[in-house]
Amino acid sequence: MSMLHESDDNLLPKIIQERLPGSIFTRHIYYFPSIGSTNAYAKALAKKGGAEGSLVIAEKQTEGKGRMGRKWYSPSHVNLYFSVIFRPPFSIDRVFSLNMLIALALVDAIYNITGLKTLIKWPNDVYFTGKKMAGILTEFSANKKRAEYVIVGTGLNVNWDIKDKPELQYLATSLIKEIGHIVSRVDLLVKILELLERYYRFLLRDQDSFIYKRWNELSMVIGKEVLIGSSNERKKARVKGIDKNGALVIKDENGKESSIICGDLEVIFPPLSGK
Repeated sequence: MSMLHESDDNLLPKIIQERLPGSIFTRHIYYFPSIGSTNAYAKALAKKGGAEGSLVIAEKQTEGKGRMGRKWYSPSHVNLYFSVIFRPPFSIDRVFSLNMLIALALVDAIYNITGLKTLIKWPNDVYFTGKKMAGILTEFSANKKRAEYVIVGTGLNVNWDIKDKPELQYLATSLIKEIGHIVSRVDLLVKILELLERYYRFLLRDQDSFIYKRWNELSMVIGKEVLIGSSNERKKARVKGIDKNGALVIKDENGKESSIICGDLEVIFPPLSGK
Protein backbone atom coordinates (compact mmCIF):
# COMPACT_ATOMS: atom_id res chain seq x y z
CA MET A 1 0.00 0.00 0.00
CA SER A 2 1.40 3.44 -0.91
CA MET A 3 1.87 6.05 1.78
CA LEU A 4 -0.49 9.03 1.81
CA HIS A 5 1.54 12.22 1.58
CA GLU A 6 0.39 15.67 2.71
CA SER A 7 0.52 16.97 -0.88
CA ASP A 8 -1.92 14.22 -1.93
CA ASP A 9 -4.40 15.12 0.78
CA ASN A 10 -4.87 18.87 0.46
CA LEU A 11 -8.55 19.78 0.70
CA LEU A 12 -8.62 21.57 -2.64
CA PRO A 13 -12.04 22.67 -3.98
CA LYS A 14 -11.45 21.10 -7.41
CA ILE A 15 -10.87 17.68 -5.88
CA ILE A 16 -13.94 17.87 -3.66
CA GLN A 17 -16.12 19.11 -6.53
CA GLU A 18 -14.95 16.26 -8.76
CA ARG A 19 -15.84 13.76 -6.03
CA LEU A 20 -19.24 15.33 -5.28
CA PRO A 21 -20.57 16.79 -8.54
CA GLY A 22 -23.91 18.53 -8.18
CA SER A 23 -23.85 18.64 -4.38
CA ILE A 24 -25.27 21.69 -2.65
CA PHE A 25 -22.04 21.79 -0.62
CA THR A 26 -19.68 21.95 -3.61
CA ARG A 27 -21.27 24.86 -5.51
CA HIS A 28 -19.50 27.53 -3.45
CA ILE A 29 -16.28 26.42 -1.76
CA TYR A 30 -13.97 28.87 0.01
CA TYR A 31 -10.58 27.30 0.67
CA PHE A 32 -7.79 28.70 2.86
CA PRO A 33 -4.34 27.28 3.66
CA SER A 34 -4.69 29.23 6.91
CA ILE A 35 -7.50 31.29 8.42
CA GLY A 36 -8.48 32.73 11.75
CA SER A 37 -11.75 30.79 12.04
CA THR A 38 -13.90 29.09 9.40
CA ASN A 39 -17.01 29.92 11.42
CA ALA A 40 -16.12 33.62 11.61
CA TYR A 41 -15.55 33.73 7.84
CA ALA A 42 -18.78 31.83 7.13
CA LYS A 43 -20.74 34.15 9.40
CA ALA A 44 -19.40 37.23 7.61
CA LEU A 45 -20.21 35.59 4.30
CA ALA A 46 -23.76 34.76 5.41
CA LYS A 47 -24.34 38.36 6.50
CA LYS A 48 -23.45 39.45 2.97
CA GLY A 49 -25.93 37.00 1.44
CA GLY A 50 -23.74 33.92 1.04
CA ALA A 51 -25.67 31.07 -0.54
CA GLU A 52 -27.00 28.06 1.32
CA GLY A 53 -24.52 25.22 1.18
CA SER A 54 -21.49 27.52 1.01
CA LEU A 55 -18.54 25.59 2.40
CA VAL A 56 -15.55 27.19 4.12
CA ILE A 57 -12.51 24.90 4.51
CA ALA A 58 -9.13 25.55 6.08
CA GLU A 59 -5.95 23.52 6.43
CA LYS A 60 -5.18 25.44 9.61
CA GLN A 61 -6.97 27.80 12.00
CA THR A 62 -5.15 30.39 14.07
CA GLU A 63 -8.23 31.33 16.10
CA GLY A 64 -10.30 28.14 16.07
CA LYS A 65 -13.54 28.54 18.01
CA GLY A 66 -15.34 26.21 20.39
CA ARG A 67 -18.52 26.69 22.39
CA MET A 68 -18.73 29.38 25.07
CA GLY A 69 -15.70 31.25 23.77
CA ARG A 70 -13.32 28.32 24.13
CA LYS A 71 -10.46 27.80 21.69
CA TRP A 72 -10.14 24.83 19.33
CA TYR A 73 -6.56 23.75 18.72
CA SER A 74 -6.13 23.60 14.94
CA PRO A 75 -2.70 22.48 13.67
CA SER A 76 -1.92 22.55 9.95
CA HIS A 77 -2.77 19.86 7.36
CA VAL A 78 -3.69 17.08 9.79
CA ASN A 79 -7.36 17.59 10.72
CA LEU A 80 -10.65 18.77 9.24
CA TYR A 81 -11.83 22.32 9.90
CA PHE A 82 -14.89 23.42 7.95
CA SER A 83 -18.08 25.44 8.27
CA VAL A 84 -21.31 25.29 6.28
CA ILE A 85 -23.97 27.97 5.71
CA PHE A 86 -27.57 26.78 5.99
CA ARG A 87 -30.68 28.84 5.24
CA PRO A 88 -33.33 26.43 6.53
CA PRO A 89 -37.03 27.28 6.14
CA PHE A 90 -37.92 26.75 9.78
CA SER A 91 -38.16 28.52 13.13
CA ILE A 92 -35.28 28.99 15.55
CA ASP A 93 -36.53 26.23 17.86
CA ARG A 94 -35.39 23.73 15.20
CA VAL A 95 -31.94 25.22 14.62
CA PHE A 96 -30.25 22.67 16.86
CA SER A 97 -31.53 19.86 14.65
CA LEU A 98 -28.78 20.90 12.21
CA ASN A 99 -26.29 20.22 14.99
CA MET A 100 -27.78 16.74 15.19
CA LEU A 101 -27.34 16.26 11.43
CA ILE A 102 -23.64 17.05 11.38
CA ALA A 103 -22.99 14.96 14.50
CA LEU A 104 -24.70 11.98 12.89
CA ALA A 105 -22.88 12.55 9.58
CA LEU A 106 -19.55 12.62 11.45
CA VAL A 107 -20.20 9.40 13.34
CA ASP A 108 -21.45 7.57 10.24
CA ALA A 109 -18.62 8.84 8.03
CA ILE A 110 -15.97 7.88 10.58
CA TYR A 111 -17.42 4.37 10.76
CA ASN A 112 -17.68 4.13 6.96
CA ILE A 113 -14.08 5.18 6.37
CA THR A 114 -12.32 3.63 9.39
CA GLY A 115 -14.69 1.13 11.04
CA LEU A 116 -14.39 3.07 14.30
CA LYS A 117 -17.60 3.31 16.36
CA THR A 118 -17.76 6.76 17.96
CA LEU A 119 -20.50 8.24 20.15
CA ILE A 120 -22.20 11.62 20.48
CA LYS A 121 -21.95 13.68 23.64
CA TRP A 122 -24.75 16.22 23.81
CA PRO A 123 -24.77 18.95 22.71
CA ASN A 124 -21.87 19.19 20.30
CA ASP A 125 -19.10 16.61 20.61
CA VAL A 126 -18.08 13.26 19.14
CA TYR A 127 -16.20 10.99 21.55
CA PHE A 128 -14.30 7.73 21.46
CA THR A 129 -13.49 5.84 24.68
CA GLY A 130 -14.16 8.90 26.81
CA LYS A 131 -12.03 11.32 24.79
CA LYS A 132 -13.12 14.08 22.44
CA MET A 133 -12.50 13.48 18.75
CA ALA A 134 -14.66 16.20 17.20
CA GLY A 135 -16.45 19.38 18.20
CA ILE A 136 -19.33 21.24 16.56
CA LEU A 137 -20.13 24.95 16.86
CA THR A 138 -23.54 26.18 15.72
CA GLU A 139 -24.26 29.90 15.36
CA PHE A 140 -27.30 31.56 13.82
CA SER A 141 -29.15 34.78 13.10
CA ALA A 142 -32.93 35.04 13.35
CA ASN A 143 -35.66 37.46 12.30
CA LYS A 144 -39.09 37.23 13.97
CA LYS A 145 -38.27 33.78 15.37
CA ARG A 146 -37.27 32.40 11.98
CA ALA A 147 -33.71 31.48 11.13
CA GLU A 148 -32.08 33.77 8.56
CA TYR A 149 -28.95 31.65 8.44
CA VAL A 150 -27.27 28.95 10.48
CA ILE A 151 -23.52 28.35 10.54
CA VAL A 152 -22.42 24.87 11.55
CA GLY A 153 -18.67 24.55 12.08
CA THR A 154 -16.74 21.35 12.69
CA GLY A 155 -13.30 20.44 13.92
CA LEU A 156 -12.39 16.74 13.59
CA ASN A 157 -9.07 15.31 14.78
CA VAL A 158 -7.87 13.07 11.96
CA ASN A 159 -4.08 12.65 11.60
CA TRP A 160 -3.02 14.80 14.54
CA ASP A 161 -0.36 13.34 16.84
CA ILE A 162 -1.71 13.85 20.37
CA LYS A 163 1.87 14.02 21.68
CA ASP A 164 1.98 17.46 20.09
CA LYS A 165 -0.17 18.72 23.00
CA PRO A 166 0.66 16.68 26.12
CA GLU A 167 -1.84 18.66 28.20
CA LEU A 168 -4.67 17.29 26.01
CA GLN A 169 -3.66 13.62 25.90
CA TYR A 170 -6.20 12.59 28.55
CA LEU A 171 -8.98 14.75 27.09
CA ALA A 172 -8.71 14.38 23.31
CA THR A 173 -7.94 11.76 20.70
CA SER A 174 -7.65 11.43 16.92
CA LEU A 175 -8.35 8.84 14.25
CA ILE A 176 -4.69 8.08 13.67
CA LYS A 177 -4.19 7.56 17.40
CA GLU A 178 -7.03 5.03 17.55
CA ILE A 179 -6.54 3.06 14.33
CA GLY A 180 -2.76 3.37 13.92
CA HIS A 181 -2.53 4.69 10.37
CA ILE A 182 -3.10 7.86 8.34
CA VAL A 183 -6.64 8.54 7.13
CA SER A 184 -7.38 10.43 3.91
CA ARG A 185 -8.92 13.72 4.93
CA VAL A 186 -10.35 14.13 1.43
CA ASP A 187 -12.13 10.76 1.59
CA LEU A 188 -13.46 11.58 5.03
CA LEU A 189 -14.69 15.08 4.15
CA VAL A 190 -16.38 13.83 0.98
CA LYS A 191 -18.23 11.13 2.93
CA ILE A 192 -19.27 13.62 5.65
CA LEU A 193 -20.68 16.05 3.08
CA GLU A 194 -22.42 13.27 1.16
CA LEU A 195 -24.19 12.05 4.31
CA LEU A 196 -24.90 15.57 5.53
CA GLU A 197 -26.71 16.44 2.31
CA ARG A 198 -28.72 13.22 2.43
CA TYR A 199 -29.80 13.84 6.03
CA TYR A 200 -30.56 17.51 5.37
CA ARG A 201 -32.92 16.60 2.53
CA PHE A 202 -34.75 14.22 4.89
CA LEU A 203 -35.04 17.07 7.40
CA LEU A 204 -36.48 19.45 4.80
CA ARG A 205 -39.08 16.83 3.83
CA ASP A 206 -40.04 16.22 7.48
CA GLN A 207 -38.79 12.66 7.10
CA ASP A 208 -36.31 13.03 9.92
CA SER A 209 -37.64 10.67 12.59
CA PHE A 210 -34.76 8.24 12.00
CA ILE A 211 -32.26 11.07 12.59
CA TYR A 212 -33.17 11.78 16.20
CA LYS A 213 -33.84 8.07 16.77
CA ARG A 214 -30.24 7.31 15.79
CA TRP A 215 -29.01 10.38 17.69
CA ASN A 216 -30.51 8.81 20.80
CA GLU A 217 -29.04 5.40 19.99
CA LEU A 218 -25.58 6.93 19.57
CA SER A 219 -25.76 9.19 22.61
CA MET A 220 -23.23 8.52 25.36
CA VAL A 221 -25.31 10.30 28.03
CA ILE A 222 -28.80 8.80 27.88
CA GLY A 223 -29.70 7.09 31.15
CA LYS A 224 -26.70 8.68 32.85
CA GLU A 225 -26.64 11.00 35.84
CA VAL A 226 -25.19 14.34 34.81
CA LEU A 227 -24.35 17.78 36.08
CA ILE A 228 -25.72 20.38 33.70
CA GLY A 229 -25.76 24.17 33.58
CA SER A 230 -23.32 27.05 33.48
CA SER A 231 -20.30 27.91 35.59
CA ASN A 232 -22.60 29.86 37.92
CA GLU A 233 -25.28 27.23 38.43
CA ARG A 234 -25.17 23.47 37.96
CA LYS A 235 -27.80 20.91 38.83
CA LYS A 236 -27.89 17.14 38.97
CA ALA A 237 -30.30 15.28 36.70
CA ARG A 238 -30.79 12.03 34.81
CA VAL A 239 -30.91 12.15 31.01
CA LYS A 240 -34.09 10.72 29.48
CA GLY A 241 -33.32 11.39 25.82
CA ILE A 242 -32.98 13.95 23.03
CA ASP A 243 -36.12 15.32 21.39
CA LYS A 244 -36.83 16.10 17.73
CA ASN A 245 -35.40 19.61 18.04
CA GLY A 246 -32.17 18.40 19.60
CA ALA A 247 -33.04 19.46 23.14
CA LEU A 248 -31.88 17.32 26.06
CA VAL A 249 -34.77 15.86 28.06
CA ILE A 250 -33.82 15.48 31.72
CA LYS A 251 -35.46 14.54 35.02
CA ASP A 252 -34.15 16.41 38.04
CA GLU A 253 -33.77 15.16 41.60
CA ASN A 254 -37.38 16.18 42.35
CA GLY A 255 -38.72 14.07 39.48
CA LYS A 256 -39.53 17.07 37.28
CA GLU A 257 -38.89 16.67 33.55
CA SER A 258 -37.66 19.54 31.40
CA SER A 259 -35.93 20.18 28.08
CA ILE A 260 -32.64 22.03 27.75
CA ILE A 261 -31.31 23.37 24.46
CA CYS A 262 -27.82 24.39 25.57
CA GLY A 263 -25.43 24.16 28.50
CA ASP A 264 -22.32 22.41 29.76
CA LEU A 265 -22.79 18.76 30.60
CA GLU A 266 -20.64 16.52 32.78
CA VAL A 267 -21.39 12.83 33.21
CA ILE A 268 -21.31 11.62 36.83
CA PHE A 269 -19.58 8.27 36.97
CA PRO A 270 -20.43 5.97 39.89
CA PRO A 271 -17.66 5.58 42.49
CA LEU A 272 -15.42 2.55 42.16
CA SER A 273 -16.44 -0.12 44.61
CA GLY A 274 -13.84 -1.10 47.17
CA LYS A 275 -13.18 -4.48 48.66
